[in-house]
Amino acid sequence: MTGPENDRDQRLAFAVPPVPEKADTDLLDPADPDERALLIRAAHPELDTELETMIVDGREMNPRLHLSVHEIVAAQLAEHDPPEVWATAQRLRRLGYGRHEILHMLGAAITPQLWTALHDQRDYDLEAHRAALAALPGSWERERPAGPTPPAARIEHADDARKRRKAERAARRRNRRR
Repeated sequence: MTGPENDRDQRLAFAVPPVPEKADTDLLDPADPDERALLIRAAHPELDTELETMIVDGREMNPRLHLSVHEIVAAQLAEHDPPEVWATAQRLRRLGYGRHEILHMLGAAITPQLWTALHDQRDYDLEAHRAALAALPGSWERERPAGPTPPAARIEHADDARKRRKAERAARRRNRRR
């Protein structure tokens, strides 16, 4: 039997990145939003800074905003709202993208909604969000921070994605045993 409740653990495992072994997060529950935020931050130690902005891959980035977008996407996946977020994540996974890049793609799809809500004080537009999700991965490839993936690299990308998934599964198993 499949459905939103039955695959919640799978969605949470996808949404919350594996935490480095040295992190003390054994008792944190990814289903709890506050604890999930701590897990996301623990998985991104390079962003644990007081800096307002930092340069990553030659681009300026706000580390707090970056982590907040990760939290928003994780909440969407955990709550299965909208369900198209999880469907898009699965579709992108089948195309060979890695988990973390998919989370960034999903974040890129919700970011315009955040901007219009904060800047223009407009309500969330579910249809616009669905359209942004449907446009992936093409819209991401055109705007990819490191530039479009060359077609020849797609096979290597899929192989790297498989290796990352295997490492992530191993990390999740280690985290569960603790």
